[in-house]
Amino acid sequence: MKKDYDVDVLIVGYGAAGANAAIAAHDAGARVLIAEKLDVGGGNSAVCAGAMVIPESIEAAIAYYRALSSGTVGEEMVRAFAEAMVGIPDLLSRLGLEFTAGPPIPPSFPSMMSGRLKQIHIDPTGENGFRFLDGQVKDRKIEILTDTQVKTLIQNPETREILGAKAQRNGQDIQLLARKGVILTCGGYAYNPAMLANFNFPGATDYIFSWGSPGNTGDGISLASEAGAALWHMAAIEWGRFCAREPSKKFGTAIGYGLGRTKRAGSYMFVNKFGERFMAEDALLSHCKEQLEILRYDHGNAEYRNLPAYMIFDQTYLSRGPIAPTAQMLRTKRGGIVGYCLVNKIYDWSADNQAELDEGWVLQAETVADLANKIGARTDVLEKTITEFNRACIERCDSLFGRNEKTLAPFETPPYFAVELGLSLVNTQGGPKRNVNCQVLDHNDGVIPRLYAAGELGSFFGFLYQVGSNYPEAWAFGQIAGKMAATETPLSE
Repeated sequence: MKKDYDVDVLIVGYGAAGANAAIAAHDAGARVLIAEKLDVGGGNSAVCAGAMVIPESIEAAIAYYRALSSGTVGEEMVRAFAEAMVGIPDLLSRLGLEFTAGPPIPPSFPSMMSGRLKQIHIDPTGENGFRFLDGQVKDRKIEILTDTQVKTLIQNPETREILGAKAQRNGQDIQLLARKGVILTCGGYAYNPAMLANFNFPGATDYIFSWGSPGNTGDGISLASEAGAALWHMAAIEWGRFCAREPSKKFGTAIGYGLGRTKRAGSYMFVNKFGERFMAEDALLSHCKEQLEILRYDHGNAEYRNLPAYMIFDQTYLSRGPIAPTAQMLRTKRGGIVGYCLVNKIYDWSADNQAELDEGWVLQAETVADLANKIGARTDVLEKTITEFNRACIERCDSLFGRNEKTLAPFETPPYFAVELGLSLVNTQGGPKRNVNCQVLDHNDGVIPRLYAAGELGSFFGFLYQVGSNYPEAWAFGQIAGKMAATETPLSE
């Protein structure tokens, strides 16, 4: 086969999983090449919060992860995942990375692990964690090809062995020979509307915007599928908080992530196209598996009843500062910023909301009737919604949705404002099915020779997700994939 690069292990995608796979394969004696389609590495790992939530014992972790998976993975994988997560502190120590272990924390799901999970702190955000990994890769002089998109895997049609890949770099077609194996660590499909519609929400993808790296277009899913891989966990996605739809459409990524989550005086609520409230505005959205009310489907009318949706608020709320978290607010609160938009300085919400008003992303109205007209709602319905909401504020009880009384303030100070809501998608979990050694499996659970996957591409999480687990999963299983690929018998000349 013609080759432009000849290595032992080819890694497709350069985030935490890819970096760890490269480090492990190199340290096991393999010649390693990384292909990254963007002009810089990092993936979701470089824009995430960098949280690592670790169980304190293997046996407790097995019971916990078994409960979270709800039968979507077998017992062997449950144990392997538990062992890998409990082993994270040792991995970090071996790599020479300083960290601190926080006190036990309550879990997101279920209560059996209360007080038996702890959070490891490397640095404020995943950006710093990836910077460390990038330094480790470069210290080992592992070659990284950026602006290089792998288009297809090269497979022996008789043995089904993966021999390498065909890629495109700077407009040129190249071939990459991998004598021991190929490891797919190229993330999920959050930026692929066709896959989002196919696996999740047909008709709603125009309202969904990823919070993470734009490199997540489902490349690994297509590559593995063409090689005969089975897929799993494709409907497992992790939501974030609401964003602003119009600027998110303009920039192609979630802008204004966290609308309605800033605490200040003044009133706001979420309403649908009819002018009706549809949820408790302080409800948990991030990593939520309950049905999102904004995506409630009206079968009779064949539509999402609550789309489009708007955050409406009064002058008092607007005047107290930015309606969406800014980079400065996040730095003050947590010491670092998260999300692709803010980390990469694509757009930062203005301190007084004026820039967004000038752009028309935030609509202004002098009366409730004018506000109803601007969002396409009936005036009488919106007026009734506001009247009922204000009564709930006076009575300190939201009988409709149970919103916390501390967040209730009357909607009363004109002018009034509205911003159309988008849904933020943190990441997707699905991809090629794999075993405990990160080997990719076919539809009969047979191994596709010399093909591996790690990270959120085919993640362990097929149902419930423990917050703070994708990031350490990428580290641990990237290491496993790299070590295993390095042990393969190399292809002969």
